[in-house]
Amino acid sequence: MKRTHLWVILAISLVTLIVCFLLPGNKTDAIEIPPVYGMGIANPQNLLSPPEPGHFYIVAVDRLTIRDIIDNKSAFETISQTGALGLMSTGVDGNMVPDSTFASIGAGMPLNAYGTAARGMNDNELLQNSLARDVFGHRTGLTPPQDSVLLLDIARVKKLNANSAYSAVPGYLGTMLLDSGYNVRVFGNSDITSNPKRPAVGLAMDNNGIVAQGDVGSGTIELDDQFPGYIRTDYGAILNMLSPTDGPGLTVVELGDLARLEMIGNYLADDVLQAKRQETIFRMAAFINTLANRANLAQDRIMIVSPTPRGNNVQTTNYVTPVIMLGAGVESGLLTSPSTRRPGIIKNFDLAPTVLNHWHIQSQTRVSGRALQVIPGDGAQSLTGLGSLYQELELNYQTRPPALRYYVLAQLVLVVLSLAAILIPGRKTLMLALKPLLLTVMSVPLALLLVPLLPHTTIQIMVVQLIAVTVGITTLIHLWLRNYDNELDPFIFISLLTSICIMADLVLGAPLQKNSLLGYDPIVGARFYGVGNEYMGILLGATIIGTTALATRLSLNRKVMLPAIGAYYLITLYIIAAPQLGTNVGGSIAGAGSFLVTLLLLAGVQFNIKTVLKTAGAVGLLLLSLIFYDLSRPVENQSHIGRTAELIAKGGLAEIFNIIHRKLSMNLKLLKYTIWSRVFLASLFTLAILFYRPVGVMQSLNARHPELYRGFIGVVIASLLALVFNDSGVVAAATAMIFGAPPLLYLVIRTLVTGPKVN
Repeated sequence: MKRTHLWVILAISLVTLIVCFLLPGNKTDAIEIPPVYGMGIANPQNLLSPPEPGHFYIVAVDRLTIRDIIDNKSAFETISQTGALGLMSTGVDGNMVPDSTFASIGAGMPLNAYGTAARGMNDNELLQNSLARDVFGHRTGLTPPQDSVLLLDIARVKKLNANSAYSAVPGYLGTMLLDSGYNVRVFGNSDITSNPKRPAVGLAMDNNGIVAQGDVGSGTIELDDQFPGYIRTDYGAILNMLSPTDGPGLTVVELGDLARLEMIGNYLADDVLQAKRQETIFRMAAFINTLANRANLAQDRIMIVSPTPRGNNVQTTNYVTPVIMLGAGVESGLLTSPSTRRPGIIKNFDLAPTVLNHWHIQSQTRVSGRALQVIPGDGAQSLTGLGSLYQELELNYQTRPPALRYYVLAQLVLVVLSLAAILIPGRKTLMLALKPLLLTVMSVPLALLLVPLLPHTTIQIMVVQLIAVTVGITTLIHLWLRNYDNELDPFIFISLLTSICIMADLVLGAPLQKNSLLGYDPIVGARFYGVGNEYMGILLGATIIGTTALATRLSLNRKVMLPAIGAYYLITLYIIAAPQLGTNVGGSIAGAGSFLVTLLLLAGVQFNIKTVLKTAGAVGLLLLSLIFYDLSRPVENQSHIGRTAELIAKGGLAEIFNIIHRKLSMNLKLLKYTIWSRVFLASLFTLAILFYRPVGVMQSLNARHPELYRGFIGVVIASLLALVFNDSGVVAAATAMIFGAPPLLYLVIRTLVTGPKVN
């Protein structure tokens, strides 16, 4: 390609980026988020309980969205100004239905309660002409207290979760409160005609499926011929059931009218549906304001939560749901938690520990969540900021699948075409065309990391930015290295720049990775901080190839090369492993193993059983050191590494098997359904073929670039270890191979087309 052509391409890329940057961004009205350092959030404050903690009210308004609150500021003005707000990521085991979302909050862990909400009943209600208390007794062998509320399907819930990889305990929150001497009550439902829905029972119950007091039956609803379905919540009746002198204890209130509209919305005209939603939102807000006025907010707390995301008949995508908390010790501002370490974002598993923390009850390690914290700030600004934050999360979530799918597909096609061009004689023109594309594939992860620096409002703008940054990086490499005489210079540039940028981002608190299409996503909820498996695999592959290519390029003496590379590997490994930085256990194991193997190969060590065992032992010692360090930190600062270790210490072999089962299940699922698995397998297949065909090409590469040749082996080891030791190991394995197969194919193609060219 002519030099003038390259300059034209680079100029077009720069102009495109400038135009994208000048377009109105989605962050112009965002709240001023406190600075982030390492993995911590600046000044998050624990919720301080008063000397004599009072009552705790959870008001569950399912299908409420952050847009509903923003668009109806006047209705929520008082509670949003005095309370702390956040967006909640919801996780369950199985289908995302209210039965499971409510029950998962009560369990403090992902729970499957599918199909059980219809069997939450007052003990004196009839089920097929039998009292609910009698049916419950027949099913469980227990005699419930008088005037209790029962989940008749509790035995089924336990069976559904008996083999759960999460070790969830149904009714954990209710049991802990009961054991600590606090009463639990539940009121309200989301019944529609001939279809009872009482998911709040799953939140409030103990592990026997019992809530000692409450009413989820007809006493909490009223007939209204102006409301679709003719049944709606009787707000006045529920308020009368809530005594203003309630002592310490938990009350769960389900305001089910939005859920009713969700269930019957397909039968309503859009304007009717939206009008009824608006009317319902004002009724709910009036109820909450009245409750807040009656409560003693110097001692009591109120939490408004929408347990179930999405919905077919809500105005927005509703991927993450709003939470508002006010009362004793709660300042206005943004909610956060040690589980997410993200301003304005919490997990549904954090709610149970927060309720328990109100009375200083220590939650058990079997609960993955942590008590909520508050970042103080102006209430109106917090609400506006959450709206902007939601828009960013929504845009990333919608852009990620198509963007990554096409990238992975392009990578897969490129690997297959490159292999075909190498193996089939007479394909010189094709090979020449593929060379720059192989470098482009390696540039995409860096481009994906840098794109969050640019403002974007639509999927189209984000995709254009990604293409422009990728083309710009690739063109810059060609321009900068246009006179290079060494075939390794492009790998050194791309690999080390990618490695350094990822580590710098992690040291700064991962602000780019949190918003990258190749990063993690609070909507999915698998990870909220540290280094995700995608960039963990990239970091390992880029680090190994970059350092070994540089060692080959500089022809370093082993006495200089090994300490220098070893020091870089140690820094990288620390950043991946440190609980306040990368906090990735699987990545720590994969990094320690692959780095150590690469160093031993560079040192000329011959591998045998003894060497393998020593390597495994060294990796194990590193992991133990990391665990002990994390356990020595305060509980609120511990990462999931320490929590997992504590869980294993208390649960023994059963917990180890649960973790192994969860990792195997996830990887088997990903092998079947994710396109990343195709890239991983295609890359391994390509490496295997190149060892045999064309004859002698790998021997030639080994002779010319012995250190880099060993680096390729290190990348394969990193990929395999990442596959074995991570929940979504297939993804990490595939991203590591981005710096395995493409550079090797590039070298082979260059060798076949132009012959080896070194200094």
